[in-house]
Amino acid sequence: MRRVPDQFTLATAGKIAWREARASSTRFLFVILAVALGVGALTGVRGFSESFRVMLTRDARKLMAADLTVRTFTMPTPEQEAALNLPGTDRTWITETLSMLSVASNSTPVLVSMKAVDPAVYPFYGDFKLDPPVPLREALQPDALLVSEDLLVRLDIKRGDTVKLGASPFRIAAVILTEPDRMAGSLNVGPRVMLSREGLERTGLIIAGSRAVQRYLFRFPPGALPIAQARNQLTKAFPEAMVIDYRETHPLITRGLDRATKFLSLVSLISLIVGALGVGMAMHSHLQQKMDSIAVMKSIGARSGQIMRIYTLQTLMLGILGASAGILVGFAVQRVFPILIARYFHLNPGMRWDAASALQGMAIGVLTTLLFTLPPLLSIRRIRPSIILRREMDGSRISWRERLKHGQATAAAGGVILTGILAIVWWLSESLPTGLYFVGGFAASILVLSSIASVLLKALQKAARWSQQRLPATMRHGIANIYRPGNQASALLVALGLGVMFTLTVYLVQTSMLVQIANSAPPGMPNVFLINITSREREGITDLLHKESAIQGPAEVTPVVSARVVRIDSSPIEDRKLKGFARRFTQTRSVTWSATLPPQAVVTQGKYWKPEDNAAKAGVQVCINEESAKALNVKPGAQFDWRAGNREFASQIVCVYRSEAVRIGSNFEFLFIPGALETFPALHFAAIRIEPKLVAQLQRTIYRRFPTVTVINGADVLAIVQEVVDQIALVIRFISFFAILAGAIILASSVAGTRFRRIREVVILKTLGATRRRIAGIFSVEFLILGAAAGILGSLLATGFSLLVLKRIFQVDYRFEPLPHLVAILLTALLANFAGWLASYRILQQKPLEALRGSL
Repeated sequence: MRRVPDQFTLATAGKIAWREARASSTRFLFVILAVALGVGALTGVRGFSESFRVMLTRDARKLMAADLTVRTFTMPTPEQEAALNLPGTDRTWITETLSMLSVASNSTPVLVSMKAVDPAVYPFYGDFKLDPPVPLREALQPDALLVSEDLLVRLDIKRGDTVKLGASPFRIAAVILTEPDRMAGSLNVGPRVMLSREGLERTGLIIAGSRAVQRYLFRFPPGALPIAQARNQLTKAFPEAMVIDYRETHPLITRGLDRATKFLSLVSLISLIVGALGVGMAMHSHLQQKMDSIAVMKSIGARSGQIMRIYTLQTLMLGILGASAGILVGFAVQRVFPILIARYFHLNPGMRWDAASALQGMAIGVLTTLLFTLPPLLSIRRIRPSIILRREMDGSRISWRERLKHGQATAAAGGVILTGILAIVWWLSESLPTGLYFVGGFAASILVLSSIASVLLKALQKAARWSQQRLPATMRHGIANIYRPGNQASALLVALGLGVMFTLTVYLVQTSMLVQIANSAPPGMPNVFLINITSREREGITDLLHKESAIQGPAEVTPVVSARVVRIDSSPIEDRKLKGFARRFTQTRSVTWSATLPPQAVVTQGKYWKPEDNAAKAGVQVCINEESAKALNVKPGAQFDWRAGNREFASQIVCVYRSEAVRIGSNFEFLFIPGALETFPALHFAAIRIEPKLVAQLQRTIYRRFPTVTVINGADVLAIVQEVVDQIALVIRFISFFAILAGAIILASSVAGTRFRRIREVVILKTLGATRRRIAGIFSVEFLILGAAAGILGSLLATGFSLLVLKRIFQVDYRFEPLPHLVAILLTALLANFAGWLASYRILQQKPLEALRGSL
């Protein structure tokens, strides 16, 4: 027999798909919006990231204020000073550190981030703007300061007032509006104070051994040394420093940008998945309504594959339209991001069309949409022509073989969906383990959400039956509407609950960690820190702390010397090729000495020296903590060569110790025998615990006697941490809220999908005498219950996930707070009610006569 050519072309399938989509335009409009939200969040995040990266490259000189910069935490040696003298280049020196500033001698000092520059040459590039608009070299006199606006607000002072920084008074000359290299600096939190290098000398804050960030900025005029050659020389001279030039983006910024982009992309993907769930639900509802048409088509010879082709094309159209709209939404998201990060980065990378991000969003949006419509599309194979005759018949049960067959198809579809999501996450994060974790967490979340949703709905149904005579008629009708055919309440709860779960989890983790830091510190944990104590101030500070009766526990002042491991057992430390966190041992470390083993420390290997021993009698001995010994793979007997300042010295490891204490001085990586380090420049610091209400008085007392000593209140540190965490959480909540909106739009889509059933119900109720107000009450009860149930569902899962994250990852106790959960449930109920009414207000306007005529 000759094979009859297939006349059912792709164009024919496309025409049918388009006509059917136009007939269901209202329902599919909500579906397109749900997909657009997910794609918009994704393209907005990645588009902003790419624009930011382009800006970093384009404006690298302006953001660095130089062609090349060297950043180090120690003062240069004479050899390094010589290496900084690059022929034909211009150079300037910047120092950044923390200090205390006060208005008067009896006021509580404030912790500020301080930056000292040479106003005659700084900055080489970029705009430095002040209020009033005066040149930097004119405003920044030796007795003047430039401050950020938040410092004026915090201290209630104004331009022209006098403040005290370190040991000297200064006049506030102007307010900093724009600082070109603020993002490239090391201290970007807290109020900013800028002064000249002469002013820095007046403060007396920087002495030998001070821990401050030193940045050297270079400009390369025409004819100067090639920048690549200069960078190689400086990298060799400063092995611990960060050396970067304008030809590349700042590594710290780009590393943080990459991590943030990957994380926020996955958050956006959750929104897109919620939207894709809505597409699958809408397609399932659409096919349920088209069962008769499909059965008729099969009766006249259409094959399942041909019909699946129609609805696959229809899904493809929805995905393309939704993704296209999402790209436009992404532009709006891209505009919002600079506002969200404006507190720390006063810049705007501008609107930029990034074709790669747009195409990626389009591809992921369409692929995700097709994946989640796979189960309803496969169900087309099970529709038989006989369904027209048997639809109204009861008692036709499906055999166990049919159920097993259908179950296998469903499981296969689920496997394809998870594999597809894994591929997408792998593509976005460039990490297979991340993809596996994401897919595992997603699958577990869907299973748990579905199970809890089913239990909630059954419990609601039983409660409604039990109290049927006690509930008002409006409430009974509203509850019954949840179980109407095609309503898909369980899937709706999963979609909306997924968004609530993620958004609330972010909030709960954030607040729980901050509360834990603030209120649940271990007993004896210090809450006040004193840094930059010089040797001549040590005795006075020690005496003051010992006389302060409000201090709880011991108040030791601990010496610190900056030293770097050069060789271990005569081999350079670089030969050990340390990776990860162990790479810190290739850099300068803070070491100290002690005659006795710190409290709560135990020697696990070797032997600690006797209290009367010293380096002159026993040699330069050192003990190493257990974690560092494992990282360096050393035991007692190992020989360590050190460099401190411009000198090298040798030592021998004599013991390994472990400490469980949380007090300062207990967690040093290296403890030296007395006499080994006393000839090197040293600073001292202390950590004490005091009643929070007495901290301000202690700060004022120390500041009056020792103005160059920086006193850090733990509450101030927490405030800075909270500002940063709040800023990060704001961005995450902004993106994750798209998932909630997508869930609300899916609810509206479900309402639109049951439009004809709802019209018939409204007509019947109005015919029987129900008022518009009564019908509105019925719908409101339905939407509010669905929203509240989704809120409860999301809150329960958020509690579980928060507990898991805090306990397993951060080792922080979780404390249940009912208010955030109640707010989440209430807001979700209101949002669901609004979304439901958005899709059904026209149904309520339906007149009985019009509906009856339409059915004839």
